[in-house]
Amino acid sequence: MKKSIISFILISITIASNCDVIFYPQYHHDQLCYSTELIYSFEKAKKTNWTTVFWGGAGCVGSLKSIGHPSYGLEIAVEKRYYFQKDNFKHFFASAYLGSAYMTDFEDASNFGIIPGIKINYKAEISSKLLLEPYISLSYPLSYDFKESTGIKPVPVVTLGIRFGLFKFKK
Repeated sequence: MKKSIISFILISITIASNCDVIFYPQYHHDQLCYSTELIYSFEKAKKTNWTTVFWGGAGCVGSLKSIGHPSYGLEIAVEKRYYFQKDNFKHFFASAYLGSAYMTDFEDASNFGIIPGIKINYKAEISSKLLLEPYISLSYPLSYDFKESTGIKPVPVVTLGIRFGLFKFKK
């Protein structure tokens, strides 16, 4: 029930979707976007349901209305996770994160952003060092456009995405 309520709140806040830690610099708020990421993460258990994760990687964010014009970026973040099952640090979890990213489309936009947010994830361990994490997140990107030399007005956004990569877990 908790998972359903949290998911409903995140989805109903906005239909727009254009950022996670990596974000879409063009800021087309009326479009639904995708996010795919390759990451490396280090996760340390703190209590029976809580972990802290440091991760970094590279990713791609784009609009579903203009699939041929994605943005690419490098990202780093720290994340505090709450797993719904006691002493089981995989499957569904909720998290809060703070990250930063440099994004570019290699043509018009090059932005740096600081991004706080919350997520609902599913952590699937493919092997002892390989993971797959589909997610939905609500974030509030604060970014700076290098070409325009201006900040971009922050707007809360929802992202649907997937992360794939290497990880290390320590209890």
